[in-house]
Amino acid sequence: MPSDFQERLEEVERLVRDDRDEVGKRAGVPFIVFTYDPADEIEVDEEVRNLISKLEFHDQDIAAIDMRELVFATLEDRGILENVIDLERRDREQLLDGLKSSLLDDGKMGKLASEIATQAEDADTVVVYRMGILYPFASASTLMGQLETNTPDDTPIVFCYPARVDDKSLRFLDESEGTYYRARVIGHE
Repeated sequence: MPSDFQERLEEVERLVRDDRDEVGKRAGVPFIVFTYDPADEIEVDEEVRNLISKLEFHDQDIAAIDMRELVFATLEDRGILENVIDLERRDREQLLDGLKSSLLDDGKMGKLASEIATQAEDADTVVVYRMGILYPFASASTLMGQLETNTPDDTPIVFCYPARVDDKSLRFLDESEGTYYRARVIGHE
C-alpha cells in the first residue's frame, strides 16, 4: 500500500503529465507545492527521484534541481563558500543577511531563481527538491514571487518542500511563512 506522500506524488504526476491545463501560468496556478514532514526527508527524496524517472520515461524533459546542490554550487562559484561556513560558526545573523543578498537579491531576480528560470526554458516540467537548505534565509514563497513573470507559461514548477499546511499558510520547518496564493498546494496531514 502506498504511503501518504507516495499517493500525493502520484497527484503531482497526474497534474504534470495528464492534466497540465490545471497548472501553469495560463491556468492561473503557475506552481505546485508538494509538502512533506521534514522527518520523511530521506524517503521523500527517493520518491521524488522516482517521480523524475517516471516523467522522463514518459518523454518529458525534466529540469531536476537539487536546491542543496544549487546553493552550494552558487556559493562556490561566487568564491564565498568557505567564508559562509566560517561565518555560520561566528555570526548567524550576519550570515543570514549575507545569504539573502548573495542568493536572492541580485537585481530583479536572485541567483537561485535565475538558475531555476534558465533551466525552465528547455524543460517540460521543473522539479525543485531538497529545499530545507533554504531555512531560515529564504522560502518557496520568495522564489515563486521572483519566478512568476520569468518562466515559460506552459512549464509547471514543482517545489518539494519540508512544510505543513496550517489553515491557509505554509509552515516551513515549523516556522510560519505565509502563503503564495498562486500555487497548487498538495499538503500532508
